[in-house]
Amino acid sequence: LVLLLDMAESEDSAEGSEGDHSEVAASSDESGDEEEYKQGVEQILKHTGKNLKRGKTMAMREAITTAKKYGLDTSKITEAEKKLDEHKRQQLREEVEKEVEAFFQGDACKDIASTEKMVKRAVDADVGAEVKRRLTEWLDELIITRPLEASEQEHARTYLKQNCREFVVAATREGGRPVVMIDLEDGQKLPVKFALDPPLFNLLIVPDAADQGDRVASMTEVPLKSMVAGRAKDDKKVSKSRGFSVLEDEDVECAVAVRYEAERITGALCFLEPTLLRRDKLIEALAVLTAA
Repeated sequence: LVLLLDMAESEDSAEGSEGDHSEVAASSDESGDEEEYKQGVEQILKHTGKNLKRGKTMAMREAITTAKKYGLDTSKITEAEKKLDEHKRQQLREEVEKEVEAFFQGDACKDIASTEKMVKRAVDADVGAEVKRRLTEWLDELIITRPLEASEQEHARTYLKQNCREFVVAATREGGRPVVMIDLEDGQKLPVKFALDPPLFNLLIVPDAADQGDRVASMTEVPLKSMVAGRAKDDKKVSKSRGFSVLEDEDVECAVAVRYEAERITGALCFLEPTLLRRDKLIEALAVLTAA
C-alpha cells in the first residue's frame, strides 16, 4: 500500500503537483487489519482514478492489480479498468491528432498510400470528427486529381466523345435540345432550345416554340470558339448577379454558366439542368465542341 501511495505521489511530483493522501496513509498502518488494508487500496483506486487526467497510468495499473489480489468489490475494479481504458484511448486520440497536424505540414500528405495509412490510424484512434473529415476529404482529392493511367485516359476520351456526339445529335435535330435559361436580372426561368448551325461554328439559343409564358427569351448566337462553360456557382459574374441570387439551393448546384465573346462584346449566360449529372454532361459536351 505504501508502494502504491509512493508511486502516485512520485507521478504527481513529476507533473509539478501535489496530492493529499493523508486519509489513505492512515489506512496503511501496520495494524495488519485486512479490512482496513482493503479500504486503503480502495481509496487509492478511487483517488488515482479521479486524477488520471494528470497521467498516473502506472499507479492506476498497480492499484488495479492490488485490488484484484485482495478481492476488492468487482464493480469498483471494473469501473477503474474502464477509466484507465478511456484515459489511454484519450491519450492515443490526442497523440494521433497531433500526428495528423504534423502530417499535413510535410510532403507525405501528397502521397496517396501515406494518406491512406494516416486515415486508417486516425479511424483506429477514434480522432475527432473534424480531423477525420479533413483526412478523408484530402484523400478523395488526391485520388480524383491523380494522373490518369493509359487505360483510364482512353476510357475518358471515349466517354467525352460519346457525350459530345449525343449533344450534337440532339442540338441538330428538328426542335433542338431543350434547356432552361435563367434571366440574370430577375432569376426568371425561360424555356429555350440549344441548336447548332450546320458547320458547327455557332451555338444558337432559340425560344421554345411551345412556351406560352408572359416572357419569351430572345434568340442568341454564340460562337463556339469563344465559349467557356463551367459551374455557374464558380463563375464570379454569374454567381453575383441578382437573378442567380434568388435561385433555390438545388438550382444553384445544377446551373451552368456560359461565357462568350461575339463581335468584341463579352457576355454571360446561365442555364439550368435537372440533375448534377446532366449539368456535368452539358459542360463536358460544350468543352469538347469548343476544343474541336
